[in-house]
Amino acid sequence: MPFEDNEIQFTVYTRPGCQPCTATKRKLKKHGFTFTELDTSINEAAAQFLRDAGYTEAPVVIASDGQEWTGFRPDLIQAYADAKEAADA
Repeated sequence: MPFEDNEIQFTVYTRPGCQPCTATKRKLKKHGFTFTELDTSINEAAAQFLRDAGYTEAPVVIASDGQEWTGFRPDLIQAYADAKEAADA
């Protein structure tokens, strides 16, 4: 989780009414992370990308360092926050 040169960016693939999606966005915001949200109900290219990659669960989070996960993963977001804090110290 490198933070030396630039901050990690996140892309969050969501769908309407998805509580894990809402929780993920809330946790990212809480830690001050920048993210791009792609709503798969209105963005067919994003939906197709996820289907092609084999994802079946929302949200899908892709970090600019290459890490990817599905569902609400507060542990992973916290790990990024801890790494960011350590890099800022």
